[in-house]
This record gives sequence, structure tokens and C-alpha cells, in this order.
Amino acid sequence: IGKMLAAGAAFLAASAGAKEVATYNRDNFKWDLEQRLERETWRIDMQVKRFELFREDVRDLVNLTVDRMDTYHLVGALFLSFCVVLFVEGRVHKAPPF
Repeated sequence: IGKMLAAGAAFLAASAGAKEVATYNRDNFKWDLEQRLERETWRIDMQVKRFELFREDVRDLVNLTVDRMDTYHLVGALFLSFCVVLFVEGRVHKAPPF
């Protein structure tokens, strides 16, 4: 009986120690997991913002080209009207007063 009692006590001590080993550092592990998730979320948000900046740069370049083409169209239309007047009427109207 003495051996069984000693074996039972050893088993209880081992199971209590196993519980301690299993729960050791659990809080830190959960905190690390939360931090890792927060870091990944932050990284993805920054990546999305980065590509939004790329899109904005492309949009600005395209708008610059469109604005320039609007100016070219205006100058081209004025030049075309001058050429049409010159070829149809054969002369240019009076000079403007300025």
C-alpha cells in the first residue's frame, strides 16, 4: 500500500506539473498572437495606401496629358479657323483693336 500511495502521489505531482507546463507562457503566447495579427493588418493597410498613391500618380499623369491636349485642341481650332478664313475669303479680317 505504501508503494501505491507513493506512486499515486508521484502521479498527482506529475499531472500538476504537466498542467503548469501546459499553461506556462499562455498569456504571452496570446499577446504575441494579437500583436502579430495587428502587425499584419497594419502591413496590409499600408500596402493598400501605397497602391492608392500609385493610382493617384497615374491619374495625375493622365490628367496632365488630357489638360495639355485640351490646350492643343484650342490652339488647333483657332489655327484651323484662321486657315479656313484665309482660304475661303482670301484675306484676314481687320486687326483687333489691341
